[in-house]
Amino acid sequence: MRIKIFLLVVLSGYGLISTAQEAKQEQPATKGCSCSFSSINQGGVLHGSRGQYFQFQTINGVKYKAWFAGIGLGLDHYYRLGFPVFLDVRKYLFDKPTTPFLYVDGGVHLIAQKKEQVSQWHYNRYKSGWYADAGIGMKFGFQGKGRWLISTGYSYKNITRDFKSSVDCPTNRCYETFETYRNYLHRLSLKLGLQF
Repeated sequence: MRIKIFLLVVLSGYGLISTAQEAKQEQPATKGCSCSFSSINQGGVLHGSRGQYFQFQTINGVKYKAWFAGIGLGLDHYYRLGFPVFLDVRKYLFDKPTTPFLYVDGGVHLIAQKKEQVSQWHYNRYKSGWYADAGIGMKFGFQGKGRWLISTGYSYKNITRDFKSSVDCPTNRCYETFETYRNYLHRLSLKLGLQF
């Protein structure tokens, strides 16, 4: 169900992109801000001590000269499936179609499955945590408005797991135990995408 909701959000984003681009073409040129709407869609691999996992991100925002800022939504399958929601800021080193860039992302990582039943008496409860990503990349300009992006960087997310153990007993003096584990997940991120 959560995957369907995620796909609905991504498809809605594509609809907004095409509508915004059509509206931009209809407006006459004005003096002042040289801002433009831009969308980045990228996929890649996360590699860390827990293995390799796929990731996907869509980021929509505003480009102004050599700067870009936007809101992103992602699919992060590393260790625990979740959806990062974050602010993305990029600085293109040159105001040209082909240029290196730096990027920084920060936000929250929303857990897809909050409760996991381990056995009849044990279960895990997961809590959402922080998400961050920073790195360098290269934007390649070709014919048309689309640009290819390739980037690598350091990615981080944390997840809290509460482990609960309860034993049913015939008397009223039963006991429950709680243990809290915090996972600080450090990963290498490699992404390939398109910017429009």
